[in-house]
Amino acid sequence: MSNQASAVLERPVMEENKPIHMNVRTEEAAVLTTAEDTVSNEFDVTADLFCREVPVVDSREICGEVLRRFRADEEIPCIILADEQKGTLALIMRDTFYRLFAGRFASDLFYEKSAVLFAEQEPLVRKITDAPERLIDAALSRDTVHFYQCMILTDGGKVRGVLTIQDLMVMSRSLQQKADKARVITVRESHGRLGRIERSVHAVSEAAERSLREAETMSRLVRAGRSELQQVRESFHRVLTITNNQEKQVKELLQRTAQISEVTRSIRELADRSGLLAMNATIEAAHAGEHGRGFAVVANEVRNLSAQTKKFSEEIGKTLQVISEMVSETASMAAASAAEVEGSQSRVAEADTTFESLVEAVQSVELRGRDMHDSSDEAAQRAHLVMKELERLVELP
Repeated sequence: MSNQASAVLERPVMEENKPIHMNVRTEEAAVLTTAEDTVSNEFDVTADLFCREVPVVDSREICGEVLRRFRADEEIPCIILADEQKGTLALIMRDTFYRLFAGRFASDLFYEKSAVLFAEQEPLVRKITDAPERLIDAALSRDTVHFYQCMILTDGGKVRGVLTIQDLMVMSRSLQQKADKARVITVRESHGRLGRIERSVHAVSEAAERSLREAETMSRLVRAGRSELQQVRESFHRVLTITNNQEKQVKELLQRTAQISEVTRSIRELADRSGLLAMNATIEAAHAGEHGRGFAVVANEVRNLSAQTKKFSEEIGKTLQVISEMVSETASMAAASAAEVEGSQSRVAEADTTFESLVEAVQSVELRGRDMHDSSDEAAQRAHLVMKELERLVELP
């Protein structure tokens, strides 16, 4: 924006604090005041609110008649000359027209001449439905000569009125007020939403902290469980070793029992043979008569000893048979126990592997929970800082 444009927009505000629409007729001033109130309350800024009605006369109007119209209504800033045949509009500004008649002989020279000769032939014409921002930009884009001229507004090809520089300034201020109000509303809404976000983030932070504590507790429990499971695994390994040793010892005992049974069988066979020899000796002693009597007694004792030996060996054999059966049963139970312990050890090993994976998963959850807690805590702090900045922008208590 040029310095001249800035001066124009600033100058009316500085002048004696006069009403903005002091040059408008009373009825129009009331309408515009109501419009300004509407703008202040609802911020609906349109060119129609600031449009001024001015006379629209035939382009063949003479200067004297135009001068009479200006004198008849001191509030109108300009007069529009319309050529219906050509469809063109011309503009006569009050100040420019008055300077034309300021000379001593101006009335005599110009009074009867056509007013269109002294009018602006290419005034700035815009539709009343155009956006206020476009109207202001168009007005401020004019050169110095035409800068203070009114802007003609049309509606459906017909003249609705004009906008003065003062009207454009008021419109610009209303747009600024609208933007400021929208900014304040947006900031307040953002503040409220950010407050809800901050509370949500704070809740997430607290939930993340609780999850982190629970993850840490879970991690400790899982590590303790795995440690106990490893102890159980080691215990199973020791039991399996002992069971395997017992199975070997029982097998060896079974072999020893078999060997003892074999020795007992040999003793029984020897006892049988000794009995037969003693019987033969007794027969031979009987044949010898009186001379073989002593030998017969010895032979009889030998036979009795053989019978007793055979009896004892049979009893030992029976006892060994029972022991052998019990040892065999014990060996079977030891083998079954060893197989069960070995199977249990395999399952414990699988459980240990599962616990190891669980420990890794819990550690990962704990790490992510810590990251989430740190991130949510940082987000809560940043949201709090942003809320403070928004409160400072809108001067919230």
